[in-house]
Amino acid sequence: MQVHCDAASVPDARSFAAPARCPRCGDWMVAPIMSELAGGEIRHHWQCDACGEISTTLIPLGEF
Repeated sequence: MQVHCDAASVPDARSFAAPARCPRCGDWMVAPIMSELAGGEIRHHWQCDACGEISTTLIPLGEF
């Protein structure tokens, strides 16, 4: 039996945990209101506390 382990690089890991800026007002959005795994990517759905803008960021899941 072989054990196989894939480890993400530091830039890859940061993309999963990084806050985003609101596309409308530029305010920092610290935590997404919802995240989902769909079609080989992670989608974070955000709502800005300052202006209420709703946006989505996508993180493609490729081979590490």
